[in-house]
Amino acid sequence: MAFILTLVLAFAALNLWTFVLFGWDKMRAEQGGWRVSETSLLSLALIGGIGGAYAGRALFRHKTRKKSFNTALQSIGFFQLVALTFCGVYFYEPGGLSTPAQAEIVQTFVEQPRSLAYYSNCSDARSAGAAPLDSGNPGYRPALDRDNDGIACEPYRGR
Repeated sequence: MAFILTLVLAFAALNLWTFVLFGWDKMRAEQGGWRVSETSLLSLALIGGIGGAYAGRALFRHKTRKKSFNTALQSIGFFQLVALTFCGVYFYEPGGLSTPAQAEIVQTFVEQPRSLAYYSNCSDARSAGAAPLDSGNPGYRPALDRDNDGIACEPYRGR
C-alpha cells in the first residue's frame, strides 16, 4: 500500500512540476528571458506529466498556436491513452485478485516448493515414474543425459 501511495504522490509531483514549468515558460516568453525548451516540456509529458502539460497549456494559454508542439503533445496523450486502455483490458479480471487461475498460480509456485528430486541413475528415475527428465526440471542432471539433447533417461530405442 505504501508503494502505491508513493507512486501516486510521485505522479502528482511530476504533474505539478510540469504545470509550473508551463507557467514559468509563459512568463519568461512574455518577459523575453530564459525559456524552458520544448523538448523538456514534452519529455515531462511523456514520462507521466501529461495532465500537468494539458492543464498548463490551457490555463496559461501557452504553446496553443505552435502546430508542431501541439501535434507532439497530442501524440503523447494518444499513446498514453492507448497504453492505459490496453493495460486496463489486458490485466482486468473479474473478481479482482481472487480468481481460480490466480489461486492456482499461487498454490503452484508459492505454497508448494519445487521438488528437489535426485536420481542416482536412470533406473531410479524410471522406477519413480519421473523419466524422461527434461533439462531445467527437478531431477535432471547432465550426467544422466548421455546424448546431450536436453532429455535425460529417455526410453530405450529398439535397434
